[in-house]
Amino acid sequence: MRVLIVDDYPGVVELLDLGLAARGLEVVGVTTASEALARAATEEFDAAVLDVQLPDGSGHELVTRLRALPRFGARPIVGMSSFRHVDTLFDAFLPKPFRPKQLASLLRRLRDRLASSIL
Repeated sequence: MRVLIVDDYPGVVELLDLGLAARGLEVVGVTTASEALARAATEEFDAAVLDVQLPDGSGHELVTRLRALPRFGARPIVGMSSFRHVDTLFDAFLPKPFRPKQLASLLRRLRDRLASSIL
């Protein structure tokens, strides 16, 4: 499973990269919405994990723009933030801090749910 991680703190991206890689997931990490859009427009991802607050736009705006990309389409998108709220734009939401194990499990459940709905 290939996952796009978007967080403006490089340390968070690195932590999630290490934690998810240890669980068999491939991570591409970026720190801005513009980087995320550029990568998602030209590369294949199975899911994305977005911080709600980014330096060049909000995670909410990024969800809308990712969903409009033909290459990304209906892939699962997980929101994350230290603000404890649930947002219906995301397929799921994780309040920070969380463990990479929690995220890996959530991403697999979302992938499996998407696969079963297609069949």
